[in-house]
Amino acid sequence: MDFLFHGLVGAIIGECAPKSIKNRRTKGALAAMSPDIANIPLYLYLGMKTDSFMWIPSAEEFYENTWVIDHWSWVLWNLSHSFLFLGLILAPIIYRSKYSNLISVAYLSHLLLDIPSHSGVWSVKPMWPIGGYSPGWFDAWAWNAEQILTYSMLPLIAWVFIKYLRDYQYIVWPSEVTKRLNNSAKSQR
Repeated sequence: MDFLFHGLVGAIIGECAPKSIKNRRTKGALAAMSPDIANIPLYLYLGMKTDSFMWIPSAEEFYENTWVIDHWSWVLWNLSHSFLFLGLILAPIIYRSKYSNLISVAYLSHLLLDIPSHSGVWSVKPMWPIGGYSPGWFDAWAWNAEQILTYSMLPLIAWVFIKYLRDYQYIVWPSEVTKRLNNSAKSQR
């Protein structure tokens, strides 16, 4: 998937998190986009090698330069897109955070969305370094700007709907119900 789609899905996850978490939507969006942040050295390196404008390679340049998967920077991509990395390295680190569930679920959403949306040599290795490729069905990462904006409408609409449900308290956490009951009891005194 593309960066915008991952960010919107992360924001949806943040929207579903308890309201007591400050900036929960931003935290969800950043956690969902974070596996691709590790790709920045890879993008810049390929962009430099292909003489791309501002060192930002197009999808065609990725297709034409499959040698890049043998470059050291590709290890960062495999690492950041591995369930083993999430479970064995990242989860114990973020466990100490008050927002570990939000961050873990948003990060996991990125991995789950990328499995079907990366195919061929660009397939995800979900159990890297011990497992093989998981062949995807299409290459959403190679979408043009129009496709990115069109398909990003799906999570955007879902986010608006979930926000409506959360704002009007159709979906609440038990802690939010307790807080609401306590506030109404205080106001009746």
